[in-house]
Amino acid sequence: MVQASRSVVFCSLVVGVLLHSSWAQDRAALMKQASIIFRGTVKKKGDVSFKGIPKSDRTIVVVVDEVIQKPSAVSLAKGAEVTVDAVDAEALSAGSSFVFYTEGWIYGSGVAVREIGHEAAPVRTAELAEPMGAQLEQTRKEMSDNELRSRLDAADIVVTGQVTAVHPWNPPSLVATRPRISEHAANWQEAVIRVKTALKGAPADHEIVVRFPGSWDIAWASTPKLQSGQSGTFILQKDKVTGVPRAALAGRSVDAHTALKPGDVLPISEAQRVRALLRKE
Repeated sequence: MVQASRSVVFCSLVVGVLLHSSWAQDRAALMKQASIIFRGTVKKKGDVSFKGIPKSDRTIVVVVDEVIQKPSAVSLAKGAEVTVDAVDAEALSAGSSFVFYTEGWIYGSGVAVREIGHEAAPVRTAELAEPMGAQLEQTRKEMSDNELRSRLDAADIVVTGQVTAVHPWNPPSLVATRPRISEHAANWQEAVIRVKTALKGAPADHEIVVRFPGSWDIAWASTPKLQSGQSGTFILQKDKVTGVPRAALAGRSVDAHTALKPGDVLPISEAQRVRALLRKE
C-alpha cells in the first residue's frame, strides 16, 4: 500500500514537472512574439475604450493593473483602459484578471491591441514577494541564449565597433517616384561603423554601412537608433528590405546592412558572450 502511494506521488510530480516545462515553453514563445505585455482585469465585453475602433464580439475593455513590457513610444500606464481584440473573448469573463501578450493595433486617444495569447494572472496580495514582471524576466533569461544563437546563425556579419557617422538616406527608387509620406514612413538613416573586432563575416580594420529606421512611429519604435560615437556589438544582415543592397562609402560601392530588431545592437560588454556562442556553432 505504501509502495502504491509512493508511485502515485511520483507520477503526480512527473506530470507536474512536464506541465510546468510545457507552459514555460509556451510562455517563452508568447514573449518572443509580443511587443506589449500587461496584467489587467476585464471590465467590459463586446465594447471598446475609445472612438475609432471597430466594435465586435471579439473586442473587450481591460483595465491595466501592471505594465510588464512595452515599446517606449507607447503611452500605457496602470489604470488605463485598453481595447483588446481577443483570440477567444468567451474565455475572458468580466471581472477576471489575466496577463495579456499582445501587439499594437490602433493608437488614438487610447491604446488598442491584438491578443497573441494570455494566461490567468496570479493572485496579487501584499505578501506576494515576486511581481509578475520579475517572473517574466526570469523566463527571458532562460530563453535568451537560444534566441541570441538563432540571431547569430541568421546574421551575415557580427562585429564590435564604433559608429563614426549617421546621416539621412533616401532610397533612390523612392526619390524618383516622390512617394506620399505616410505616418509610418521609416525615415531611413545610414550609419558608418568602424569595425574593431570581426566576430563573423567581416574583416577587421574595415568600415561598414548600416541602415536603420530613424522614425519613432509605433511601427518602428523598437528598432535600434544608432548615434555617432556609439560603441556596441552589432549583429547584422545584408539589406534585403529597402530594395537597394549597395551603399556608397568613401567613393566606392559596398554591401549595405540593416539593424531592424532590438537584439541586433547589443552593448560592447556582450561581445564575450557572443564570441562564446559563435564558437559553439
